Amino acid sequence: MTQVKIMDGKGKRTAVIKGIEIHSSGGVPPQWAALTEFLPVEGRILDYGSWQGVAALWLKASGFAQVEFTHYSSTLLAQASDNAIASQLTLEPRPMFPIQGQWDTVVMAVPMQREALTMLASQGASCLNPRGQLLLVANSPREDELRAFFPGVNPIATGKGWAILRCTNPRGEKAVLPWNKLVIDLRGVQLQLNTLPGNFAPKGLDLGTELLLEEAVVPQGGRVLDLGCGYGVVGIVASRLGAGEVVYIDEDLVALTACRENIAAHGLEGELIHSHLPTATRGKFDCILANPPYHADYGVSRTFLEFAARRLNPQGWVYVVVKKPLWYRNKLRTLFGGLQVVERNGYYLLSAQKRGI
Repeated sequence: MTQVKIMDGKGKRTAVIKGIEIHSSGGVPPQWAALTEFLPVEGRILDYGSWQGVAALWLKASGFAQVEFTHYSSTLLAQASDNAIASQLTLEPRPMFPIQGQWDTVVMAVPMQREALTMLASQGASCLNPRGQLLLVANSPREDELRAFFPGVNPIATGKGWAILRCTNPRGEKAVLPWNKLVIDLRGVQLQLNTLPGNFAPKGLDLGTELLLEEAVVPQGGRVLDLGCGYGVVGIVASRLGAGEVVYIDEDLVALTACRENIAAHGLEGELIHSHLPTATRGKFDCILANPPYHADYGVSRTFLEFAARRLNPQGWVYVVVKKPLWYRNKLRTLFGGLQVVERNGYYLLSAQKRGI
């Protein structure tokens, strides 16, 4: 029996879905198992971010070759790639935003934000053949946001906390990115920036980023890393304050699309890297700036701080803004021997300098 291996942990659970064994640690989520009932067996199929790439992998294991896996998240792309290798299946996930090409079926996990769903649904409609379909896996039926792009929107399966929608008769108009414009004014630097749905803080600076930008000392002519850059505000301000080179990295291609737009609009240059791994950058830095995501297990933050300790030049500084500082205090003391702390509006800016000559 053909097998698909999901490399999501050490546990072992096997599900047999229409003749395909799928091994994973926690089992295939029921909505994604149910989706296999509706996947076509012909035509060009785009899997745009199914759980662990399971839709594309199931199709490949079933002997159906005309399927691609793409997404804007480098994390999801890496998961799907690892699973394909473990399953000995030919699948080469690639980053994509906006959605491009011409497809008969697009499979998509519905994003949480309403505006992000509208943005992606419009792109899906523009890239489908006239008789094509969009299969959406959602937490709940959300037909109203979709009817502007698909006259036919029908729930085809539901379960506890999920629904699968089939959207047909795509209108096919060219999708236009729904840019939002905002203005910031900090430290004598005024910028007009473009953001997209799904970006972090798309309507205006959050208080943590504001604290970071108000307090961080940018090395004149130095090499700066904007880690988790979003739409690029931190790196762009650093450039305006005298940084010699700025590198921008984010795991979200939607964020990098906005970042690239903003860098170009302000006549700046910078290297943009699409990755969830800071080690994807090259060389060392004089300053590393970050407002990291908050995770209970601190795994992302541990990777970031240990990277900073290795990749800072001597006398270089790392700045990180957080809400719960205790773990970060201890980790920075361990790595750097000391730190500085500024608190404002419930946010803490922690900074540390790499010692040495």
